[in-house]
Amino acid sequence: MPTFTYEVKQQDGEVQRGTLRAESAEAVARELRAQGYFIVSVEAVARPKASFAESLKRRVAAPVFYPVSSKHRALFFSSLKALMSAGMGVAEGMSTLSKRTGNRILAHAAAEMAEEAVRGRPMTSVMHKYPAAFPPAALAVMEAGEESGLLEQTAGRLSTYFDKAFEIEQAYRWHSFYPKILLIALVLIPTAPTLVLGSFSSWLSLVLTRSLPLLIGIAVLWYGWRLLVQIPPIKRALDAIKLRLPWFGSLSRRISTGRWARALAMLLAAGVPVHRALVASASATDNAAMQEALVREAEGVMHGRTMSEVLAATGQIPDMALDMIGTAERAGSVEDALEKVADYYESETDVGGKQTAMAAGMFLYLVVAVAIAAVVITFWSSYFNQYSDVLGP
Repeated sequence: MPTFTYEVKQQDGEVQRGTLRAESAEAVARELRAQGYFIVSVEAVARPKASFAESLKRRVAAPVFYPVSSKHRALFFSSLKALMSAGMGVAEGMSTLSKRTGNRILAHAAAEMAEEAVRGRPMTSVMHKYPAAFPPAALAVMEAGEESGLLEQTAGRLSTYFDKAFEIEQAYRWHSFYPKILLIALVLIPTAPTLVLGSFSSWLSLVLTRSLPLLIGIAVLWYGWRLLVQIPPIKRALDAIKLRLPWFGSLSRRISTGRWARALAMLLAAGVPVHRALVASASATDNAAMQEALVREAEGVMHGRTMSEVLAATGQIPDMALDMIGTAERAGSVEDALEKVADYYESETDVGGKQTAMAAGMFLYLVVAVAIAAVVITFWSSYFNQYSDVLGP
């Protein structure tokens, strides 16, 4: 839906400017006249087209090499809320944020928002150009906030949402900490005899010789993988396979369902229409196969189907979540039900993550134990061989 800037006069002659999203300029004019304003001008906000190189940088390179964490997003929106509650306008607030935020992508976006706000253009006209910083769910909520004029409350909702996302991400990192330590041990343990029998410098040289190629290989594989999954057909195919894997597929679906339910609850609470909320929240799954199914079936709510019927048709949402949402629709408390769905599946994934980390840790522990045994056997075999050579005939 396009965005329009308008300039109107109130009955006392005071000039007022703002933005509205509507199907056409005529629809904006009708809405403003219905509110008793005299219309001075209504203009469509033109989104400047970025060059191919700039678009490639923002949409492909930035998500891979300059990711914006949930922590940075939470701090960005909580700071925006604080500045607006202190009486700052959008232009002044964005200018302040561009100097204070600790993320370069958010800093560039804030500086551009400040410039556009001076021209009377909405924040979302800039946010669309930074997909690495502002996911579709955040965009939809901000658009609703601009339309309703409740930007301060909207920034608070987004801050809370990204704070919760950061807590979940931290839990996943903590669960995988022990397996990571074991992987490091697996690299260092075979070098132990050199440290014991040789000098520190020779051991350090051996460690660098072995670890540097490994680290470079890991970095190449990591960034290569992240670039690969930026290609939509490849990501869709890989995500579909991931959902079918034993154990990991179930865990992945629970993770995606929790994220989706949390995002959809936030969107509906912000007043975003159901169809638009379903489409925007689909990206929060971070699974292209689930997202495609949710977006495809979302059109059903425009034809009178209930949300639970639309979600059931996707075949992607677990039955328990469907039952809770269907019951909530009849009771008129969908937002609360979605929050409960999110809480349930986040707790489920927390348990599943711990179990997966424990299994991976045990496997790596056994591998490390075998590696230590091999080092010890090799060391003593070499020692006795040398001793035999000395005492030989």
